[in-house]
Amino acid sequence: MSPSKRPSYLRALSSFAEKNKPRLYIALYPRGGNVSSSTSSAFCDSYHWAIVIGPPTASRNDPGTRFHLAHSSTASGSYTSPTRRDSTHSFFLEENELADTPSAQKAILCRVTVAKIIDEDLARKTLKSVGAREGGDESAYTCFNWVQDAFVALHQSGCLKSYFDEADWREIEKHVREYGREKRQQGRFAVGAEGPWDANNVSTYNAWQFRETTA
Repeated sequence: MSPSKRPSYLRALSSFAEKNKPRLYIALYPRGGNVSSSTSSAFCDSYHWAIVIGPPTASRNDPGTRFHLAHSSTASGSYTSPTRRDSTHSFFLEENELADTPSAQKAILCRVTVAKIIDEDLARKTLKSVGAREGGDESAYTCFNWVQDAFVALHQSGCLKSYFDEADWREIEKHVREYGREKRQQGRFAVGAEGPWDANNVSTYNAWQFRETTA
């Protein structure tokens, strides 16, 4: 992604000295396959969207936790009671420790860093509290919708140190989609593809720095 001038909505941080704080990532996974996936005839995104809490490093072997909306027929690991149900779908908030879930560790396509986490316990509690929106078409609620709602809830909870706030979701969504498209066009997602990258690392883009930190 080409660098751009930092827009006016960005907020100054009081301190960015805690370099080892966990990061909040918006992560893209392939739909279906070896990962849980919520599907919708009303809105079928190109990717499965998830939130990952993990260290500021990019190895696929790093510890971390994935939170996402998963279909009941494929859900594994620990999860809450159903957040959304209709005659065809039953969706769960699924929580996977990456070190214990090889599919979640290996299948991640790319991710965008959006914040530092200053209160990890509160961040986890907040994510577990995010349910499906009330009203509307139940079958249309997707993994993408849940990530959007979780992004807003995390910023409102005060557990993050971030240049962004809950009103900046559309800008974050733009970063994620553009970065995913760029990496796909480069052939980064193809199995066995060779290029200027290490397959053992996860392609990562930092949203507040406007730069790729890991190819």
